[in-house]
Amino acid sequence: MISSGIRQYRWKLCLIPVILAFEASALTAQETNSQPTPPSSSVQSSGEPNPLDVGRFFRDEYRIWTSPFRPRNYKSPTMKKYGVPFLLISGGLIASDRKTVGLFAHTPDQLAWSGRVSQVGASYSLVGISGATYLLGKGIGNKHMSKTGLMGLEALAHAEMVTFGLKLMTGRERPSDNDRQGRFWKGRDSFPSGHAATSFALATVFAYEYRDHVFVPIAAYSAAALITASRTSARRHWPSDVFVGASIGFLLGRYVYKNHHDPALPGGPPAKTSRLIPSFAFGAGAATVHWSF
Repeated sequence: MISSGIRQYRWKLCLIPVILAFEASALTAQETNSQPTPPSSSVQSSGEPNPLDVGRFFRDEYRIWTSPFRPRNYKSPTMKKYGVPFLLISGGLIASDRKTVGLFAHTPDQLAWSGRVSQVGASYSLVGISGATYLLGKGIGNKHMSKTGLMGLEALAHAEMVTFGLKLMTGRERPSDNDRQGRFWKGRDSFPSGHAATSFALATVFAYEYRDHVFVPIAAYSAAALITASRTSARRHWPSDVFVGASIGFLLGRYVYKNHHDPALPGGPPAKTSRLIPSFAFGAGAATVHWSF
């Protein structure tokens, strides 16, 4: 009984990337309707959040981690539209992981190049990009750039904490471990992919904040996708690891933007869906991702 209960809550925690989309949308709508203009004391004149606002960060962490345990979330249309397909896709990928990984040649050159690409998505690289963006914005007096750098650091921190927690809970073997079975609860750290989560978290912040600049969303998502793919070709992660990791990163980046974007700065939501932010649709036994131009 105790073992089955623990496993039940472990899988509920794996629903975080789906339920988080609902949480972010609901919270943003509620704040917008109740207080369209925040008090001047809550927003700095520079248009930037306090870089040391640790309290706000951990309040967000609490909201993220407790969202799977709120029954109302499971009754929402978002769960039916996105949650169920997410679980089906994840389950299908987990079931076919070993066959999918076997399609790669895994030559020494492939492994070497994949490892080099993966380094671009390492935490120190992404933190360096976000930190440099913040410092450059401060140096040239560009408040939008410095704010974007801070939001990127915040999204990276959330992605690191969420993936670290899920790795401990799932304990999945990596493709290079033991007999390459990819079993869960074996004390390893394959599921989900931290590189995929952090890459997409940062890419999403930049893509939303600079949605009016054609190159930025395309470059950000392309780089994140390349880093994510390299984790599988380097035999560091299973396809399901990177899919779930990328989903977590996208939604965490979206969450940070939705709740902490400064409306006084550029990069606000347009009247219509941005043509450079991907749209997702599920139906007729298929899942599609498309951009509208």
